[in-house]
Amino acid sequence: MSLWRLIRGEHGVLAALASTASYAVAGGRDPSAMALLAASTFLAEAGLFAHNDLANLEEDRVNRPDAPLVKGDVSVEAARLVAYGSLALGAALAAILGPAPLAIYTAAAVFGVLYNSRLKRVPLAGNLVVAFLTSMTYIYGMAAAGAASAVLNLLFASSLVANLGREFVKTAMDYEGDLKAGVTTLAARIGPEKTAALGAWTTATSTALGLWLAYASLSAGLYLLAAGAAATSAMLLYLSIEAARGRWRRFRNGTLAAFGTTLVALVAEGLWRLF
Repeated sequence: MSLWRLIRGEHGVLAALASTASYAVAGGRDPSAMALLAASTFLAEAGLFAHNDLANLEEDRVNRPDAPLVKGDVSVEAARLVAYGSLALGAALAAILGPAPLAIYTAAAVFGVLYNSRLKRVPLAGNLVVAFLTSMTYIYGMAAAGAASAVLNLLFASSLVANLGREFVKTAMDYEGDLKAGVTTLAARIGPEKTAALGAWTTATSTALGLWLAYASLSAGLYLLAAGAAATSAMLLYLSIEAARGRWRRFRNGTLAAFGTTLVALVAEGLWRLF
């Protein structure tokens, strides 16, 4: 259980579902490729989360006192083995999928490690990297299928902007702990209230892309995804208003449910095309 918490295993499962569903929506049908895609995605998430805990141990003593490394439930040596071993094994699996998937996997791994060790401390750049990495699963699945999809590109774009807004609000919420650990985030530069307001406006802006995604999905006959994207856009608009009113935790938790709505719709579309 401690190891699962270290790698945030549930995030890996969700990311694997996103990449394999994207593969199916893009026209991929090879079960072996889907298995490689799911496994490599999970391993990338596991490796980067374990590395994050290693690189941010001091911040976690304030922001996440129950984290496995902080409590001593997992040793630093074991965390290192999990972090680098998972990333290396994931890269080997990505290589089997082909040059394009390997290039995307490598870029995600490099940016993720850079974020954990350095870029988190660079205002705005760190937020952009996290939003980018969170959304890359759709592009990764599409690349593994060897096909271009306007719908998946729109899904990537809308997810990128929405997650960027969420990252700004999370930065505002972590302000106290980051300040004590000497981490200069955007909230430390302009204040947590302004940072959260920026997050609210950014997330609200993403709903325009979400509605475009809903229209494009409808035009492509992806009716479940269209419904999911429309529902997510409505939820994000409401949650943006909540964040602007200072209800940051409600925004943070609610956006996960909003993103999950689109993910469920995407997985349903993928299953429909497979079976």
